Amino acid sequence: FEQPEFRGTLLRQPTGPDTRQLVLLMEPKLAARSPRPGAVVPFYHPDTMAGHNVATGERLTERSTVQFGRQLVQQGYVVVCTEAFPYNTVSEPVENVGFAWWQAGAEKVLRDNPHWTGMGKLIHDTSRAVDLLLEQPDVDPERVVCIGHSLGGKMAFYTGCLDERIKAIIASDFGIGWDFTNWDALWYLGKQIHAEGFSLAHHQLLALHAPRAFLLIGGQYDKRESWQYLREAQTVYRLHGKETAVGMFDHASGHQPTEESMRLAYRWLAEQFALPEQPWEAP
Repeated sequence: FEQPEFRGTLLRQPTGPDTRQLVLLMEPKLAARSPRPGAVVPFYHPDTMAGHNVATGERLTERSTVQFGRQLVQQGYVVVCTEAFPYNTVSEPVENVGFAWWQAGAEKVLRDNPHWTGMGKLIHDTSRAVDLLLEQPDVDPERVVCIGHSLGGKMAFYTGCLDERIKAIIASDFGIGWDFTNWDALWYLGKQIHAEGFSLAHHQLLALHAPRAFLLIGGQYDKRESWQYLREAQTVYRLHGKETAVGMFDHASGHQPTEESMRLAYRWLAEQFALPEQPWEAP
């Protein structure tokens, strides 16, 4: 479908023997540099991040500051917005209240694959979207960002740290500490994080991302206390001479990012990728 700022292509991408995730490929219409930077934007569904109803093409006006896909395609990025696995793994539960669909999807995945985690499945499927992005013509493999909010922030963080093709991560208010959000949910890591002797924490995962760039946007679940994880990971970044490649901005005004925080994030991203800052439409 056609929009003023991009050409959208809706695809079903295989993620397993009998599963296919819904993916929206967004290609900028405005004149862009060559090669083009790329972005993968994971979330529940592509619609929210793209700022468009993918069934009707209608522009969405709510939650405009998290429309990262729309914001980045305006800046000349080739963008892939993805769907999370529960929505293509099982049918919608009859009583779909709260996280019932997530619970059902995770139960199915873990029943079929007892040694997996829900988070592992989310990472795998997001990395498949990276495959799709890099298959597009004239995408710069050295300028690929994974960006997400909340659940999407978790997916961006894990995928970016474990997939070396991701050169920068922007993660908005995903709750980097184990007790900041529901990391023990079945569709993330489960109860293992509460087991006696479990000693891992997210500064160790972030250290794997070094020396690539990472920006955390705090607001509610990420806060001043989140900085301790970044500070610990900086000891590894320092070995690469890249201590300043890790940053955080806490707008401290709730879960949704502010316009100010996103303008700062895109300015930071342009600096990391050595690109001129490009305008994007404010909400």
